[in-house]
Amino acid sequence: MPYEPLNILIIHGMGDQPKDFSRGFQKELLAKFKTALDDLAKDYSLSKFTALEPLNFIPGWWAPVMNVTQKELEKRIYKKKIPFLREFGMSFMGDVVAYQGRPVYNEIHRVLAESLRARLKTGSGHLTILAHSLGSVIASDFVYDHTIKIGKTFKDGFGVAFSNFFTLGSPLVLYAMRSSHPDEFSPAKVLDHFDRPVRVESENGFWLNLFDDDDIIGYPIKRINRFYQEAVTADLAVDVGDLLTRWNPLSHAYYWDNGGASKIIAGKLAVDFAAIHLGLSGRDLKEALARCRKRYNF
Repeated sequence: MPYEPLNILIIHGMGDQPKDFSRGFQKELLAKFKTALDDLAKDYSLSKFTALEPLNFIPGWWAPVMNVTQKELEKRIYKKKIPFLREFGMSFMGDVVAYQGRPVYNEIHRVLAESLRARLKTGSGHLTILAHSLGSVIASDFVYDHTIKIGKTFKDGFGVAFSNFFTLGSPLVLYAMRSSHPDEFSPAKVLDHFDRPVRVESENGFWLNLFDDDDIIGYPIKRINRFYQEAVTADLAVDVGDLLTRWNPLSHAYYWDNGGASKIIAGKLAVDFAAIHLGLSGRDLKEALARCRKRYNF
């Protein structure tokens, strides 16, 4: 029996990124997903799993939008090749600044929408978004613009529900400080006015925010205010990087390479796939979701 795959939109973070930026992560996630699904099938006596491609990976590759703008700026201010550290700084800080401009913002969102519409397989009705760093802000804005802003569901526009949201090394919390409270200045009012978070559309969906304590760009999100307290399922601390990077800010670049992060994501996707295709339901489904929560203490 054929199965429609779960759609997984993967959105990268700051800096120049290759087109296949998530290839290694996809391979690892798929392997862990199959292991988790096999475990569920044994534990709950589920139907036999036969899907060849249970996960449909969709790249949210927006780097080219920034690259062409940056290269044009480089040509104007440097007659020769830009120094490496200057190029590095421009790439990372420039992405954050450029994204604030409406033309760049719109073009990035157009690229994401085009990629989704070209690659989505709507049979499962499911979309999970995985987003790293600035990509998590872009993802939040993208979902907001297609749902809350226009008073529709994500499924209305794309034919699939926004089922799970995994943010990795996200600086979204910092954007609470730029919210525009209409009254006089008050730190509390500024933060509390950041009050329209996106929300997953699945009854059993999770928004899990994964962050490393040594990552100075990634932060907890759930504690921003009562609105995010309701929208975010949990902030989970993970240890990313290797011996040289896991104890310092360089850890920010290694979420895609972290087995712990992929295991958390794979476990939830396995439950979703089993619920959609393999007959996991009722008390068993509730128990499987509870086991996900218990495993990571949320």
